Amino acid sequence: MSNKYKSIFLIIFAFVFVQRVYSQDTLRLDDYLDMVGENHPLIQKAKLFENVAEAYSLKAKGVLDPKIESAYDRKRFKDTPYFTVWQTEAKIPTRYPVDLSIGYENNAGSSFLNDQNSLPDNGLIYGTINVTLLRGLIFDEQRFNIQNADLNALMGEVEGEIIRREVYYQAVDAYIRWSAAQEKNIVYLDFLETLQQRHQNVIELFENGDKPAIDTIESRVNLNTAQKNLLDARQELLKSQQKTALFLWDDKGNPLSIRADVAPENLLSSVTNVEERAIIENPLFSVDPLVRKMDNKISQISLNNKLIRENLKPELNLKYNTILNLGKDELDPTFTLNDYKYGVTASIPILNRKTRGDIMLNDVKIEQTMFERSQYEQKLFNEYTMLIANQDLQEQTLDVSVEKFTNSQTLLEAEIIKFGLGESSVFMLNSRERKLLEARLEILKSYSKLGLTAASLYFLKMGQF
Repeated sequence: MSNKYKSIFLIIFAFVFVQRVYSQDTLRLDDYLDMVGENHPLIQKAKLFENVAEAYSLKAKGVLDPKIESAYDRKRFKDTPYFTVWQTEAKIPTRYPVDLSIGYENNAGSSFLNDQNSLPDNGLIYGTINVTLLRGLIFDEQRFNIQNADLNALMGEVEGEIIRREVYYQAVDAYIRWSAAQEKNIVYLDFLETLQQRHQNVIELFENGDKPAIDTIESRVNLNTAQKNLLDARQELLKSQQKTALFLWDDKGNPLSIRADVAPENLLSSVTNVEERAIIENPLFSVDPLVRKMDNKISQISLNNKLIRENLKPELNLKYNTILNLGKDELDPTFTLNDYKYGVTASIPILNRKTRGDIMLNDVKIEQTMFERSQYEQKLFNEYTMLIANQDLQEQTLDVSVEKFTNSQTLLEAEIIKFGLGESSVFMLNSRERKLLEARLEILKSYSKLGLTAASLYFLKMGQF
């Protein structure tokens, strides 16, 4: 808002506003937004997304957590010990297509024990290396889980930003409407008091024989209209105050109300404050949280496709165990390269139609989301351009309304002189007064629209971080 329009507002509204609300407590916009940010339930919900991000980060690290497994199996029937099989293993996953493990195996039994499970009396220790050579070499489910957890953490942060932005925008919008309703109420009250004073003057003129009785009726009708307009304005003020109060909560999660003797800042201060908050130096709508949410969705689908494509490859896995013999009768560890166990598993997909179908579906989803993203980013740019243009149009409207106000005020002053000289009527005087009221309300309406436009720009500004 230019200094020119600030001066106009101060001349037409500020003095009256200060005179009317000097005895009221003022809830400043900055203090109001601080309260919203501290205790509003949805803001608290948004803050919890920080915990969500931390949880996903912890979950991602958990994919690489070592694990100890132990299995004990024993059979005894009719005093005959059939077998005892005991195996304990510690598995150590890595970020690469190589998993390590170390284990201890000790089995016992008579002829009922499977020959391949026959071990020295003290058992044996083994170390295992599992290597993926084809499918899973570049990418596997383990790495998918790590990267997907990071994307989910980022999504949590974005969701929190979306919630915070919407709450702050609605809170600012409600406050601007409350401030405008307060000043509209004051304008109508000022107009009513002017008509009440004039009505008393008309009655005195009638009683002195200077005016006909019909003028008192004319004056009374205009007074009734002003009273009705003030009641409507008070109803609008109460409604806007209640909507503003919806964003106020205490630290215990209880909703607060705004006392009747609490007023907002004047509209000039409110609009100026929001306009300063809404300045966007170099708009970059690709960082808007909703755009980033779609980017994250594309990344997640692409990541899933990356994992699915691995299923198109042949599977070739190598498993190699080194074995440490702990001795047959006494504990006597011995190690030789000739003691080992290894295995190879291989499989080749033939048609893989399900996998290729899943890839096609994901490719379609990615393309659809990219179209949606492009459309939404362009929508944000168009909205920004429209709001900037709207600001200019509102200022042009202000020029016209101010000129109308100046001319209406001049006509009213001339009509008051003519009325005092007996050359005018109550009808003409009230007509001039209504025209001046309309001009004041039009100016107030333009300032209010400037404030709401600034609130919409503030919404876009909050998406620039």
